[in-house]
Amino acid sequence: MKRLLSTFLITLLALLLTACKQEHITPSQNRVGYSAWHTQVSYTHCDPLPKTGMPEFVRGSWEMNNDILQHTACDDAPLAICNYVIESDHYTVWCTARKDDGPEGFIIVFNYVDPQHYCWLNFGTSGNTQHAIEQIYGDSIIQTAVRPGNVETGKWYDVKLSVAGDSVKAWLDDELVFDKTLKQTKQK
Repeated sequence: MKRLLSTFLITLLALLLTACKQEHITPSQNRVGYSAWHTQVSYTHCDPLPKTGMPEFVRGSWEMNNDILQHTACDDAPLAICNYVIESDHYTVWCTARKDDGPEGFIIVFNYVDPQHYCWLNFGTSGNTQHAIEQIYGDSIIQTAVRPGNVETGKWYDVKLSVAGDSVKAWLDDELVFDKTLKQTKQK
């Protein structure tokens, strides 16, 4: 009886430890990039973009004009991804972004693994009424954080995104907009 109880307790402890184990959402190797939603946008002074030259245009109508990366159509989720792998789950992205035309704002892509698995910082989402951090898994978009806000057409904004493991901080023109932790999902 003692042996059976001991085996049961060890099994229960193993199950509890497994259930409490936190899987990291931020991959140890990933890429960053730029996007939009039914909106024409421009990006300049991008770090890490200058280190890598022309980004990979995964989808959408992108151009590079006078060191300005521009999405020139109103597509769903175009992707321009920087051409190097970040070998860490701690990194920072800086850029200057502008909404040129359309109903939404501009998007910074991070934790990019492939076109079906990444996160983005979306300034001017939901008809340009709010800002959000969202996690993309295939056809699913999971909102991690949301708050009211918009961006003006034609105005350049300074954007900073800092990723430290699953913690994400984001600034728009030196205002801290988000200080959040990415959400665990059942999808992987």
